[in-house]
Amino acid sequence: MIGAGVAGLAAARRLRTYGAHVIVIESGSVIGGRVCTLIEQGCQIELGAEFLSSFYTRTLALIDELGIRRDLHRIPSSSAILRDGRFYSLWPNVRIAFTQLVGSRHKLALSYLLASLLRHSPLLDLAAFQKASPIDDASVSDYARAHLSEDLLEYVLQPPLAGIFYWTPERTSRALLMLVLRAGLSHPTGLKLFTMRQGLGQLPHAMAVSLDVRLGTRACAVDRLPTGGYAVRLAGGGQPLVADSVICATTASVVPSLMPWLGAARLALFHGVRYSATALLSTGTRERLPCDYYGLLFPRRETAFLSSATIQAVKSISAVPCGRDTLALHMSGPAMNALRQCDDETLTRLMIAELRRLAPHYDPTPQAIFQRLFRCPEALPEFDVGHFRRLQSFASSDMEPPGLAFAGDYLGGPFVEGAILSGEAAAARVLRGRVSAP
Repeated sequence: MIGAGVAGLAAARRLRTYGAHVIVIESGSVIGGRVCTLIEQGCQIELGAEFLSSFYTRTLALIDELGIRRDLHRIPSSSAILRDGRFYSLWPNVRIAFTQLVGSRHKLALSYLLASLLRHSPLLDLAAFQKASPIDDASVSDYARAHLSEDLLEYVLQPPLAGIFYWTPERTSRALLMLVLRAGLSHPTGLKLFTMRQGLGQLPHAMAVSLDVRLGTRACAVDRLPTGGYAVRLAGGGQPLVADSVICATTASVVPSLMPWLGAARLALFHGVRYSATALLSTGTRERLPCDYYGLLFPRRETAFLSSATIQAVKSISAVPCGRDTLALHMSGPAMNALRQCDDETLTRLMIAELRRLAPHYDPTPQAIFQRLFRCPEALPEFDVGHFRRLQSFASSDMEPPGLAFAGDYLGGPFVEGAILSGEAAAARVLRGRVSAP
């Protein structure tokens, strides 16, 4: 197993269930990949995913299997979008129809979107993204401008795409929009958000219990053996790891360098995946920040630099020490790409100055006890127009040679649930091909 993110760990657990001998190698120093919690002066900092959603049915079932359901905490689901200096509540349920963020004429256009969700419902399956390929025909921006309104695009659809995924609507397929909206609105009470008592990093740590995980071990090549099976060469030399089968649970960008022998046709999928980028600025404070909302979303019409902010004391009382707080501020994807050459001090200064301009009462610096900037050059895979068709091709062809399988959020969906589902599906494919030592 290459990669100890949640996709790789999910695959390893499934293989272990069937008696396979599993070794998980991870180039980094921690497990979890983009699900990782850092503790700074008692404050939790989520370096990737910040929450779990109520439509993560497999993830929630896994939490039960791991015996950590008691550590699952509900997050207040209120978020707000900034417009003209004021924050407007945006509920992840049918109450969205009553928001004052956009006018009545624009809200009427939502009926077209709801009708589209009903019409395409058979294609919207979180466990099989490739089914949505027939509606992978337009970007969110083109779809909204043709059938909804400019206001809905810029103040209802774009802010969550930027604040959660660091995407732009121009580079997001309307198929992804339909999938997420259907999942979020599928329950009468609407979308619910959750965290873990010790942060989301608690989940991969629980998944890794009893697994043979070798941190700081980077695969530099995977070779097919003439006698069958694979040899995984490691950076720094030493004996390769020989296995009957291999599951590659890395980001898509790593695959071509590991296995150039796959050939152009197979590698086209991995070359076609693009990742959004962001910078996370985490600031711990001596006093609590305003507690009106958990998440703040900043439309690109209000700022070119920021996408979102979350207040950790609102998220969970266990996320910060008593009386303290942490603000997690994210840079927008386009801004991060444009400013990636800037040093950390410049990025920090820019992000704080912009927050101070947009929402001065959320400025954490007067009572700051620490401030840390983290760069995320591959935050999440983009599900742009054409990606669902690539997934359909992957599912219906011989993309995987015998004994080799791929897993990751670029295959299963750009969230924790998608990574876990893709890992377990990869394990199932390997098991069907008979494996004893991945």
